[in-house]
Amino acid sequence: MHAPNRLKSCAGQAGFTLAEILVACAIISVGLVAVSMGFGYGVDGVEAGRQQSTAVFLAEQRIEQAKDLAARNPNLADLTTANLPATEAYGTIANAPSYRRTTAITANPGGTTGARVDVNVFYRPVTGRGVLTTERSAQLSIFLANR
Repeated sequence: MHAPNRLKSCAGQAGFTLAEILVACAIISVGLVAVSMGFGYGVDGVEAGRQQSTAVFLAEQRIEQAKDLAARNPNLADLTTANLPATEAYGTIANAPSYRRTTAITANPGGTTGARVDVNVFYRPVTGRGVLTTERSAQLSIFLANR
């Protein structure tokens, strides 16, 4: 008895042509480029949020220092630029070398019995394309009254 031929003929079966494969590769590569660009924008966004949060934290830190100084003595006697530096340059803030901070104390604004403290924290944003030259800032203010 004769064994059946297990190999089938390739006639009538079709595969992908080279042109179809090239088109599919082009479509996939466009999609991968879009995903990689989106990933870069996402990383930049997370870093921008971290930098802004750090700037707000540094401003809040200075506000808390001002509140502590205001609570020490009556009539806000310790709330001076000698106790709260008016300016701190880049590299002078502990654990935050890429930030600078300014503090303005306005005594008796509008004839009131108290002081207004304005804190600005500046930084140069770091992105995937490097450090930007334009500064960004966070500003906080508080009014402290005599006790």
